[in-house]
Order: sequence, then structure tokens, then C-alpha cells
Amino acid sequence: MSYKNHLLALGLLLSLSSCFDDLDDATEATVITPLSPTDSNNPNPFSGVMAPIEIMPYASISTNRYCIDLQVWDIPNDRREPVKTTDNIQAAIDWAVAEGYGEICLPAGHYLIGKYGNDIYQAGLVLESNTAFLLDQNAVIEMAPNDKWNYCAIAVRGKSNVVISGGTLLGDRDGHEYTPRTSDGATAHDEGHLICIEGESEFVTVENVTLGKANGDGILMVGSPNGSAEQLLRAIEIRRNNFSDNRRQGISLVGSSEVLIENNEIHHTNGIPPQFGIDLEGAGRLNENVTIRTNYFHNNRGGDIVNTDGKNILFEDNILLQGDDSQYIDGPIVYWKNADWTIRNNSITMRTVSVNNWNGIIMYSNDNPKTNPATTFIYDNTLNNCGMYMYKGADLEITDNFMDNGHLAFKEMTNLTLENNAVDHPSECWAYRFLEVSGSATGNTYNGAPFDIPLQDTTPWDGCWIN
Repeated sequence: MSYKNHLLALGLLLSLSSCFDDLDDATEATVITPLSPTDSNNPNPFSGVMAPIEIMPYASISTNRYCIDLQVWDIPNDRREPVKTTDNIQAAIDWAVAEGYGEICLPAGHYLIGKYGNDIYQAGLVLESNTAFLLDQNAVIEMAPNDKWNYCAIAVRGKSNVVISGGTLLGDRDGHEYTPRTSDGATAHDEGHLICIEGESEFVTVENVTLGKANGDGILMVGSPNGSAEQLLRAIEIRRNNFSDNRRQGISLVGSSEVLIENNEIHHTNGIPPQFGIDLEGAGRLNENVTIRTNYFHNNRGGDIVNTDGKNILFEDNILLQGDDSQYIDGPIVYWKNADWTIRNNSITMRTVSVNNWNGIIMYSNDNPKTNPATTFIYDNTLNNCGMYMYKGADLEITDNFMDNGHLAFKEMTNLTLENNAVDHPSECWAYRFLEVSGSATGNTYNGAPFDIPLQDTTPWDGCWIN
């Protein structure tokens, strides 16, 4: 046996037991760049960095576990030598996959990664199918400062049955160099992501990870390139993660299906537009059948969620809270008229006004006709210090919502249903506003008293309107 193979064998024997045996004695991970704090008011609060999940969601992932031996693979874990760290972690992962290991764990430490990919891309780690990459709760993978427009700290490209769980992923936004792009001189550099799930990937889970300081998004999901046969990402689960201080988005969906996003805290997204917690924007691809529930949003500069084109999207049981030290640009919930979704049982609070006024839910529109015949349903939501405004659209049911110091405002809308909504506000004319609106209304109240809204199916009606 060669000396190299002898070391590998010795490392393997030493690592057969779980690399998480000492979690009870673990201390908080060393994070050089501090992240904004999570909110203790979250009903499901975070209490620091998290251990990886123990039960794998996909049967095709082998239960054979290999914990990377840093000495055998000569991997620095003290935030130095990013090229060497990237190459040697990747070599350890690739070796473990080739040897039939499904669960690959990374010990505690601070790993600085990143190496030349091409003139605009800084490369990170790449995962294969049927692999769980499990970070010790005190493991930090940080993208080294670079001057590239794009990067993926961890990439899943056209793979299936992949898990990323535990520890912390950090971007380089605090140390990034905004070198002008050769093609046009632009310096936005907004495509630096912590986790990229791409192509025709399916059955991917990201859980119990802290994702912060990306120059772009915490997680980017992007389907097959525009112009190819429609192949969606599918069966993706983003669960119980802490998204903090990412520069462009917490999560971006650019062509995906059967996605579940739940129990995450998504906060302090700021830096470069759109600056939303979650952005569904297909850019010619299709976003459909997405469930977003029981997440806690706060302090996101652009807004909490924007749905430009998603179909059959369920947004339920979320809390959207504007932070005391933040100000929305667009607002908590923003969508475009050809998107269709159900927005139900959410708590939405605005503390300061946005550029869209005091609108907790707003539908953007234009003079083009609505081409998606589906109806959007908005019900059982509580809006604090804000209301709803929809214009130049159709096919909307708004029922059983409560607006405390809020309003309902509609302009040039058809096929609108308003039932059993309650609006409390000092000004009656501000509370309910209508301009060229048709549909039906019943059971609505103003300051606790019945409020008649004489909408008709075929004849547009003008109520009180404030420009």
C-alpha cells in the first residue's frame, strides 16, 4: 500500500464514528463577518447555528457516512488558502462519492473557499446525486473575497437526491471588489450566490443552514436555459434556514416546480434591487406549484415576497414584519396581474410607508390585458397599519381579511369578489376606495359596522376615491 493510500485508510478508520459526537460541547461558530440578529419574536425562534439533520429524506442516499479527515486531505480549517481548501474539500467529496458513501460530513472549522472558474465566475464546491453534505454546526464555509460577477459557493447542477444541511455559508459581500465587467463596464455583481440549484435538478433539500452575506442570493433556483425544452427544477425543499444580510435576495426562483419553502427566517435582505426575501421571477421559464408557509420575514429592504409570474402559488401562515430599522421600498407582498396564487392566514405589519404607500399587498399592472384566466384568492389575513391596492386587472377574490388602520382600494378591476372583510380606519373614504370596478360585495364592515358596497357584475362602479 502506498503512503498516500495508507493515510486515506487510516483517516477512514478514524472517521467511521459520527463526526457530531461532541455536539453537546460545541460552542458558537466563529463568524468573522457578523450577521444581523434573528428575531426572538419569531414563534419558531432560532438560537444560533444548527446541527445537520439526522434522517435523510431520500432513500437513494446511502447511510454509509464519511467524515472528512482534514489532516489526510490537507484541508485548512482556519480561514486561509481558499484555492487549496476548495480543491481538497472537493477531492474528499469526490473520493467519498466514488467509494459509495452517501453522507459526507465536514468537521468544525472556518473554511475559506473559491478559485478561478472563468473571467466572470468564481468557482466553489459541486455536489453529485445521491449525496448528503452535512456541516457540523460549527463549520463555516466562506467565499473568499473576489472580483467576479458570479459565484456559487455550493452548486447542484442537474442532480437528484441531494441534501445540504447544518453549519453556516457566508458570501464575500463585505470584501467584494466591484471590477467593471469587460463587456459593458457594469459593476452590479449581483450573481454571487451561496447555494445554486440549477438545470433539471430534482429532490434537493436544504435544511438547518445559516446563509448570509451573499453578494447575490442565499439560494438561487434556476431551471434549464431559456429557449430549451421546458425542463423545470422540481421537488425542492428549503426548510428551517436562517437567511441573513444577503445582498439581492434571500431566495430566487427562476423556473421551478413542486417547491416547499417553510419555517425559514428571512431577514435583512439589502444592497441591490430587488432586495426581496423571496422572488418568483421566471424570466421566460415557468414557476408553478410552490408552497411558501410558516416563514418569518423581517427587515427586507425591497419587500418580503414578489411574485411576477408564478402559477398556483400558495402563500400561507407567514409573518411579515417591517423592522424598526428598515423601510420597505415596494412593500411586504407584491405581485403582477398574470401571476395567480392563494394568500391566506398571514400576518402583515408595516411601520413606515413604502414608495407604494401603506399597501401590505399590492398588485402591479399595466395597460395590457390580463392573459391568465386563473383567480387569485386572498383570505383570512391580518394587515396591521396597511391595506391592499389592485389596479387594471381581474379575477380576484378577497374574503375574511382584517385590516387594522388599513384599506381596500381598487381601480379598473373586473370580476372582483369582496366578502366579509373588516376595515378599521379613521377615514371612511380612505378605508374603501373604488374607481371603475365591477364584481360583487357582501358582508363587509367599516369600524365594526356593516358597509354597503354596491358592486355589479357588468357595470363598473365608482366609490370614494383619493388620488
